[in-house]
Amino acid sequence: MYCADTVRPAHLRHSIFADQGMILPDTRSRHDPKAKVLDGLARLRAQFPLEQRLHAAPEPVRATYADVLTHWLRATPPLVSAFDAITLAALVKLDAVVPEEQGLGCYPFSTIDTGIHVSLPGGPVHAMCAIDALAIARLARARARINAACAACGTTIVFYVEENGGLDHDQVEMARVIWQDAGTKHTSCSQGLCRRIRFLCHACPQPECGEHFTLPQAAAIGNAFFRFQSALLAAHAGPAT
Repeated sequence: MYCADTVRPAHLRHSIFADQGMILPDTRSRHDPKAKVLDGLARLRAQFPLEQRLHAAPEPVRATYADVLTHWLRATPPLVSAFDAITLAALVKLDAVVPEEQGLGCYPFSTIDTGIHVSLPGGPVHAMCAIDALAIARLARARARINAACAACGTTIVFYVEENGGLDHDQVEMARVIWQDAGTKHTSCSQGLCRRIRFLCHACPQPECGEHFTLPQAAAIGNAFFRFQSALLAAHAGPAT
């Protein structure tokens, strides 16, 4: 399993690198996977500065955001009507939550069937994108089963992510993640960027355009990107409304 607090024999690991809780592959690869993860994380934060936006938001807005997340961690999509309209409008303006037909989407979770399904102890949920799906296990502190279709051929991809956000060695090669250019800009990340970050099966060739990541690399990016959510939830611990 790739994790920042697990030591394995050299022949069983790529090796690990811990930076603010990230799970990073070994730098000895000639392709420098550590740098690839850091570049991917920086690119994601630049295109969607979710953490920065929420840190600058008023306390009532952050508290409502934590409440929305708490619902999702119970695999219960929250309804728009369950929250104060003013604070909810502020979260929508930040693109921290997404009003959808079946309730409130909240990265990494979506009420829309995106084709990326994550099974948690409380039930199944949909993920906004492939990187988001890989971050859910660590956020929920539970082993998660991911079921998705290959973006190229439609083949079903199934694998597991452990509760610490790592992948056991027999899961690492089950798929890859492709990140293609977003193209047309959208108001919401859910309609633009997220739709360009998908899973690719091991049998399909990598597309010529865009970036590609191994599952451990993509999980490292997702875990680091959403790491602030755990601290925010701890600061606003309490029952969901």
